[in-house]
Amino acid sequence: MARMSMRDFWKAADKVIDQSDVLLEVVDARMPYLTRNRNVENRIARNGKSFILVLNKADLITKRMRDDLLERAMSKKMVFVSCRKRIGIAELRRMIFAISAKHRRGGRINVGVVGYPNTGKSSVINTLTGRSAAKTSPVAGVTRGVQWISGGDDILYLDTPGVVPPDKKDEAERAMMSVIDPEKLEEPDLAAMKIIQMFLDNDRHGLERFYGVAAGTGEALDILLEIGRKKNFLSKGGKVDMVRTSLRVIMDWQRGRLILSL
Repeated sequence: MARMSMRDFWKAADKVIDQSDVLLEVVDARMPYLTRNRNVENRIARNGKSFILVLNKADLITKRMRDDLLERAMSKKMVFVSCRKRIGIAELRRMIFAISAKHRRGGRINVGVVGYPNTGKSSVINTLTGRSAAKTSPVAGVTRGVQWISGGDDILYLDTPGVVPPDKKDEAERAMMSVIDPEKLEEPDLAAMKIIQMFLDNDRHGLERFYGVAAGTGEALDILLEIGRKKNFLSKGGKVDMVRTSLRVIMDWQRGRLILSL
């Protein structure tokens, strides 16, 4: 699949911002600061439009992480949602109508949806509309251009493609954001250790339960090696196959098998 250029992305994004009454920026609740797009937010502000920060995949974070995000007040208008468990969807819908009440065009509300790949933009739209109108996929880049999706007689959703600026995210961050195929990583061990470190900071016991290892006070590298031994991912001489072990950790994370405990 051909990659969308940044020029084409901004052309599509600007079109959506201009034609929307309210914007939804969908971010991954597990790593909201990493998946916020400040450049898009600045363009929304310059156009005088309001946006709601939608923290998707909220069922995959701990209560402590949620409380911390609320305390930091990432945005004046933010909502936690889970498309899989339908958490926060009614609240999000109420916020959309409340914010757009002063700006709606005639009898219809235009809602633009923006965000990085794999944050769940299309899933949010499908959950709000109650049907699978927007394309979803675990592979980044499925949405190629602006999609216009009806949510009924009074609301229209505009789905944008997700593009990560190549100069903004390093390889490990791309792996965490699920916007790169693990097999294409040059240093998968760095990405795997970054994921492990996140669990050490937020849910050490969840990591231990999932892999059946004792994290103790170990460092990310030590735990990655222990996971390799536990999985019997060994090369000749009994050494841990770091590539195979790292790819397993990354794929467990990207595919939602390795989740933060509530």
